[in-house]
Amino acid sequence: MQPTSSMNEEFLKKWQMGLQIFRPSIDNTSVHERKKAIKLSADVAMASLRKGTTCWSRALIEKTATEDNFLVRQMLSGIKAEALINKKLPKKIVCHRKIVRRSKKILRRKSKSASEEAAAKAKRLVKRRTQGLRNVVPGGELMSNDVLLLQETLDYIVSLQTQVNVMRSIVDAAEAEIER
Repeated sequence: MQPTSSMNEEFLKKWQMGLQIFRPSIDNTSVHERKKAIKLSADVAMASLRKGTTCWSRALIEKTATEDNFLVRQMLSGIKAEALINKKLPKKIVCHRKIVRRSKKILRRKSKSASEEAAAKAKRLVKRRTQGLRNVVPGGELMSNDVLLLQETLDYIVSLQTQVNVMRSIVDAAEAEIER
């Protein structure tokens, strides 16, 4: 799934808003502080695209609100910012019960003979890879269900792709301006 041009536009608007909020405070600061401001505003802009409907966007909003509450409130205006900022993520997020039951049934099935070792290796590999995803996707460590983790990961990837597209087009425009 590719990000749409409307997603790119919405991200750019929100990101610009965040950078404008930071502008007075970062004019005479270090490169590190500017980088942090750009990342923070990009994270909130990306999370605001999903309006807190995904676990990763709520996790980013919660994390960013602890770093810069004012920025988050300003950028999320109109999306019930107070409710999203004050809403704590649950300790564990579980998807539909049917999916959980079905996946537990599959895990209980016994393999036979030589395929038991291969199945155990595959299970360990899948577990290691899903743990890697949990560490990369914001809020992923709270997701106990692998299906939900994969859905959130795909959505997060589309949002990251939107961010990359917008930043790439800004760089291209700046390079074109320099060449003139």
